[in-house]
Amino acid sequence: MNFFAGLLLLMMPEENAFWTLVGIIDDYFDGYYTEEMIESQVDQLVFEELMRERFPKLGSSHLDYLGVQVTWLSAPWFFFIFINILPWESVLRIWDVILFEGNRVMLFRTALALIELYGPALVTTKDAGDAITLLQSLAGSTFDSSQLVLTSCMGFLSVTNAKLYELSEKYRPDVLLIVEERTKTGRQVWKDSKGLASKLYNFKHDHESLMEERKSAKGSADGDASKSEPRSSYLEELLSSLSADSEVDSLPDLQDRVGWMKVELFRLLEEKRAAVLRAEELETALVELVKEDNRRELSAKIEELEQEVLDLRQGLADKKEQEAAVHKVLMQLEQEQLITEDARKHAEQDAAEERNAVIVLQEKYEKAMASIALMEDRVAMAESILEATMQSEPGLTKVPSPPQTQLDSARRKVEGLLSFGLKWRDKSKGKSEESNSSTQDRENPGHG
Repeated sequence: MNFFAGLLLLMMPEENAFWTLVGIIDDYFDGYYTEEMIESQVDQLVFEELMRERFPKLGSSHLDYLGVQVTWLSAPWFFFIFINILPWESVLRIWDVILFEGNRVMLFRTALALIELYGPALVTTKDAGDAITLLQSLAGSTFDSSQLVLTSCMGFLSVTNAKLYELSEKYRPDVLLIVEERTKTGRQVWKDSKGLASKLYNFKHDHESLMEERKSAKGSADGDASKSEPRSSYLEELLSSLSADSEVDSLPDLQDRVGWMKVELFRLLEEKRAAVLRAEELETALVELVKEDNRRELSAKIEELEQEVLDLRQGLADKKEQEAAVHKVLMQLEQEQLITEDARKHAEQDAAEERNAVIVLQEKYEKAMASIALMEDRVAMAESILEATMQSEPGLTKVPSPPQTQLDSARRKVEGLLSFGLKWRDKSKGKSEESNSSTQDRENPGHG
């Protein structure tokens, strides 16, 4: 009960812890922590039936093949209510459910949940020691309390208080009968399925009476017949169960054997007790090592995640810088494109103005040529008229005609002006085409 007291003292003052301990033992686990432990034995039989019903392959086949009794696995769970069996968080959550519901249903459900979680690993064991050690180590590493409670409460809804009461009423008469027989006989061997283990268990309780009988048998030669006969029959039954080939020749020889066996038995029991205490210490140390290892792994994982976060932030900053540089380049390209577009528009306007000017010059040239042709026609007509007049009137003096050089010079001026206008038009057209090609090269740099 020191485990219960230690748990309660962590949660409340001493007086409250004491009365809580009294309430738990008297109300929730009445009959568990008594001399006969009747309710504890009944619950072990109930749990064995539930486990064999839910896990027939494990309970009826594998454990029987290994020679493992279910009580070897479940008795520590029920006695300690999983304290010092499961991790601390899991223990507290299971206790919360037990105290909230006010019965022992959660005790059975949690035990069945552990069998379900670690049954596949338990099936792979080859002997009883490996099975017990494996299940204890796996139960001590059940750190996922949410999964355990969920499996217990949702996976075994058929385990109710009414069903447990029905099974308890089924097995309680057998347990009471065995306890009553042990009480009446005192030294009679409890014959049940345990066999040799039960007989050796009874040796422990009858130690003082057997030692006194041995001393009295050595001190008096005749002895007490009323005491020696039942003791002799008891020892004969025990020795016959221990060795089928042993033969008892005389009473003193039998008593010597019994004394030697008791000494060896108690020595083995003390060694077993020391080994159990050592195993509990090693288990506690292993749990602490596992917790420390989990803390280290968690710290390493946290550092790794922090490094990944820093790398992601650095990558995000680099990406933002690249996006800013690309945006800046795009802005510059857009500005250059706008400038080029404005230049192209101005060039097109200048070309249009130059074309209009060339058209005007061409029209003026055509008009001038028409005027020159008209003047030539008039000169020819005037000359013909003058000749005719001179022929009709011989005394008139011939008026000289305008020199041909003047006409030629006027014609050359007009032609030079027209050729200059045409050259200016061609030159303006070439500049416009160059500006358009440079604009296209800027807009499509990949086509170069």
